[in-house]
Amino acid sequence: MPTAVSTHSLSHNFDTPRGAVTALRGVALAIERGSFFGLFGPNGAGKSTLIRILSTLIIPTGGTASVAGYDVVREADKVRASIGLVSANENSFYGRLSGRQNLEFFAALQNIVPAIARRRAAELLEMFGLAYAADSHFQSYSTGMRQRLNVARALLHDPPVLFLDEPTKGMDIATAEKVRALLRREFVERQGKTVWLTTHDLDEMETMCDRVAILEHGSIRASGSPAELIRQASATVEYRLELSNMPPDFLSTMRALPGVQSAELVSHSDAATVLDLTFADASPSAELWQTLACDGVVVKRYAPKDEGLRMLMKNGGGDFTAHQPRNESPHR
Repeated sequence: MPTAVSTHSLSHNFDTPRGAVTALRGVALAIERGSFFGLFGPNGAGKSTLIRILSTLIIPTGGTASVAGYDVVREADKVRASIGLVSANENSFYGRLSGRQNLEFFAALQNIVPAIARRRAAELLEMFGLAYAADSHFQSYSTGMRQRLNVARALLHDPPVLFLDEPTKGMDIATAEKVRALLRREFVERQGKTVWLTTHDLDEMETMCDRVAILEHGSIRASGSPAELIRQASATVEYRLELSNMPPDFLSTMRALPGVQSAELVSHSDAATVLDLTFADASPSAELWQTLACDGVVVKRYAPKDEGLRMLMKNGGGDFTAHQPRNESPHR
């Protein structure tokens, strides 16, 4: 499968008053065309630096990178014509222009023929659920509406590659789901575009991306499909146990069982007790069930805790947190 984005031994240093700071260290990636790729890592990992290099905003210190088959240094103009870039905190729209006028203005900057620009703007406004507000001033848009217009603008010139930095930031949950579905089904699966996603929403990363890479201290720590990364991280597995009639020394008994790494009390009431049990593998020992039966404990619920990519973050020691989309609210 041809690659849409590739890097080889990519590195970048910044000069500071205290000396050189290394932001990227030998990054090597190959992103297939028509795929949905996710990059994440803690703050300061080098994610922004990597995207800035790939979008030709800065020149790498070492190594090479190409986007849509063009070298980001030697063929920067062709790269820029081939990408759409969405920044999380975009503020270049004009408040007194309508959403439609803003899109047509930016289309003109890209030398798109006016008739085509008008048609393209109308199509994108409809796709992203903004047709009803197309002729309203941008300054009246909520944060989520502004972000949707931001994504629409990146698609004006129909680029084959999209770089999206937290594209659903500020959207309410329902709108964020619709935008994710649109990006996946319309632009990746139907149109064959390549989408590069940077987000702190681990659920978004897990459900949207074909492949994921974890960047830490400027280096790629792991890469693969979300399922592959979760398997790599799952040296242990956690179960949540809800029961009643728990004996006083039950926690100590659980901790002494073979294969049990930890047993922690989550909550306790007259109605039920909830425990989290961590096992060394995915198969709790038979002694667990024998102990429960002998002690007269009534098990109400027993199920694995499905943490998905959060498990990888926990085991890897990163400072990731699951991001919940905020409700859309008027911009202030």
